[in-house]
Amino acid sequence: MLLHGYFLRRIRAGALSALLAAGVFASAQVPTRISSEAPIVNFRLPSFTPEGNRASMVRGSEARVRSTNIIEVTDLNMTVFVGDATERIETIILSPAATLRPDAQTIGGESTIRVINDEFEATGENWHYEHQEKRVSITKNVRVAFRAQLKNLLQ
Repeated sequence: MLLHGYFLRRIRAGALSALLAAGVFASAQVPTRISSEAPIVNFRLPSFTPEGNRASMVRGSEARVRSTNIIEVTDLNMTVFVGDATERIETIILSPAATLRPDAQTIGGESTIRVINDEFEATGENWHYEHQEKRVSITKNVRVAFRAQLKNLLQ
């Protein structure tokens, strides 16, 4: 697989072992589980559509693999792409701390969140993002600023 070789050259040894432990390279069929208690510095986890286009990029200043399906990310910067060949950015999600669940394709946290989109910007705390639905739920101290024109809102 071409992408597999690309990532093996690009990802540092600590990051690779953590990604393998998280099951990200499950298609590589690694026979043993590899784990590390050391944090992954400058964490990056891309995802792609079935057509090979970017779907998202999760980044963090640090990440810790807690189990095969739980990764704690510090200084989260998640970019969600439209998913086509244009690689146009749809939404950016920022949070100081988050928990990523790669198998369920969800991420969330109790800390603050900032969601930036062409049509709105939202902030709050205690949040959850579902990548399949591209849905963010924020349950505490929510503030939303709309950039889009809202016609007939009060009628």
